[in-house]
Amino acid sequence: MGCAIARLHGAFLQCEKEMEFWDNSLLKEMKGWVWETFTGQEWQMISREEYDKAVIELETIYDDLPKQLIHRDVHFGNFLFCEGELSGYIDFDLSQRNIRIFDICYFLTGLLSEESDNAFTQREWLASVKSAAAGYESNNPLSSEEKKAVPCVMECIEMLCAAYFIRVKDTKRAADACQILRMIQNCEKDISKQF
Repeated sequence: MGCAIARLHGAFLQCEKEMEFWDNSLLKEMKGWVWETFTGQEWQMISREEYDKAVIELETIYDDLPKQLIHRDVHFGNFLFCEGELSGYIDFDLSQRNIRIFDICYFLTGLLSEESDNAFTQREWLASVKSAAAGYESNNPLSSEEKKAVPCVMECIEMLCAAYFIRVKDTKRAADACQILRMIQNCEKDISKQF
């Protein structure tokens, strides 16, 4: 899947030259509506310390992260397969210009939120992280800044998801996002070793 995301990003680079798209910033979202959501609920689900740690880390490196057109909703449901081979992508309504590593981080954190009887163990998930990172880099090398930012981007994605679910009053999914956030926080060093 890392190879598939890298190929999609390559195609997006060509599209950037020919179409208009939304220019967005994960950092601005975190400091904007995500902050407002957690403040409005008095930091009940996410602590101010958890928020500050990830956002401050993201802010220190954000300007150095490559930006480009991304899918913004990368998960297995948006990949098409024919006879076991990737044949295409769908659902581009959230596509935007943002940090490039958002897509691979979103895909990997999304694996943890899949509701099934075959949920990943932490060890299995880290193996998937390593595999996806190697696949991506075989087509599109990541910068050292991107590799360093992966854990905090994953944490910000889970906070963004939690804030979204708080806003739509889906407390179960908001709590699930918080649980994934804490799992990522607990294995930051292990995640970094996979890149």
